[in-house]
Amino acid sequence: MASIIWFGLSILLVFLEFAIGDLSMLMVAGGALAAAGVSLADTPLWVDVAVFAVTSIGLMALVRPMLRRKMFTGVDSGKVESNPRQLVGRTASVEEAIDDRTGLIGIAGELWSARALVPGVTFSPGDRVTVVSIDGNTAVVDKEV
Repeated sequence: MASIIWFGLSILLVFLEFAIGDLSMLMVAGGALAAAGVSLADTPLWVDVAVFAVTSIGLMALVRPMLRRKMFTGVDSGKVESNPRQLVGRTASVEEAIDDRTGLIGIAGELWSARALVPGVTFSPGDRVTVVSIDGNTAVVDKEV
């Protein structure tokens, strides 16, 4: 019976992870699933709880940081795959003339629409610029620092 409760808790935690999205509840769900497995052997409740706690803490400390790094920064690809804010502070090459409304930059192997931070300032193709902020799908750039 206890294994069914642990398994149900793990499913509930997975659904909670969908709402939160930072991988913490998924790690705790892994701990609950481990406790469900141990509970199948008719172990005392304190053993189930200990397995749940140790597994959850281990997953949070060892697995979650690696998953977050892979998911949110594109570590192995050299590209920023899922978080445009990672572009802020990076240097880019001007691909198409930039003014305070339009332009294109090349950064992390991708082309981004861009505009100058300061009205009236322009950049020519080949110039190097720094991404100051992201405004929607447009990089706001200024002189290379």
